[in-house]
Amino acid sequence: MMARPARAGFVPPPPANRFPEYPASWYLFGSTRELRRGPVTKDLLGRSIVAFRTQGGRLTVMDARCAHLGADLGRGRIVGENIRCPYHGWEYAADGRCVGLPDGSTPPAFARQRVYPSVERHGFVFFFNAARCASRLNEAQPLFPLPFFFDEWPEECVAGRPFRFVADCPWYLMAANGFDLEHFRSVHDRTLVAQPEVDCPASFARRMSYTAEVTGDSVFDRLLRRFAGRVVHVTITSWGGPYILVTGTFARARSLMIIALQPRPEGQTLAEVIVLARRSRFAAARLLQPLGLWVRRLFTQGFMRDDTDRLGGIRYSPHTLIPADRLMIEFFDWLADLPQEPSELATVGRPFHRDVGQPV
Repeated sequence: MMARPARAGFVPPPPANRFPEYPASWYLFGSTRELRRGPVTKDLLGRSIVAFRTQGGRLTVMDARCAHLGADLGRGRIVGENIRCPYHGWEYAADGRCVGLPDGSTPPAFARQRVYPSVERHGFVFFFNAARCASRLNEAQPLFPLPFFFDEWPEECVAGRPFRFVADCPWYLMAANGFDLEHFRSVHDRTLVAQPEVDCPASFARRMSYTAEVTGDSVFDRLLRRFAGRVVHVTITSWGGPYILVTGTFARARSLMIIALQPRPEGQTLAEVIVLARRSRFAAARLLQPLGLWVRRLFTQGFMRDDTDRLGGIRYSPHTLIPADRLMIEFFDWLADLPQEPSELATVGRPFHRDVGQPV
């Protein structure tokens, strides 16, 4: 799918009500280590969601409030391949259906939980949220598989410990940050050495690629120039909006970064950042990889610290954006047009396929 053609004249970007509150995309639930002691409930995307592993090892993510009286399934326990509600003992299978009541009677038809497609990768649990429920709650399918970097393979990479911060701005402004050229100059001291390129390399993906010179005087920038290189080629790919993959290729180093955004109440956004690196092929070098990941994490935090300081309080104002904001405006256009459920795929006027460049 090609990028949308340039606008004829200047037209304001879409109004804020065109952006879904919780867009259809992949989200980070947390570390798989959290599930070792049993089910875990978290308040995510305006609701309670529970993740658990059955005794057979199947990973499941579903709505946490029991269909009976709303008890928290995260306080229940795993019984074979089911999760048992702590309040009245209703049991739910991994597909969300209630399969057992304590008195042995047939479960009522309403007794089923919404189940979210989920993937375990690099020690983390990711789940797909559709903006609206599927017609049958236990048949929800992701609009696209969990993406990875186009020129990398998940099994050949290792991930470090994530860091997180809360930005005082809506999720779609945070996502558009990667398509805002002016902020790279003014906030990050990056000088572009060529015009950026924007394309849509796969359905539900929009990518910006640019090459820049590291010109800042911070400690991190001086160390980057010394040990990694003066020039960096960056790609920023937004998948469905809040799931973002970033690569930074220097002469002597390469960085991989997952930014998982989560809309929060009152116009805030939680950003969780996972730094990755290629797995070393040599046993001795693998012993030093945790240190290498820690260094990458430290530099990534240093780079993003200015964003966290300066994003606070910004709000979407389509009528005050100007022609110089063209790439960001085109990103907002693309974002507002994304399908939010399978039934919309045939009505958007352009093809959408489930291709992500790499296998799940």
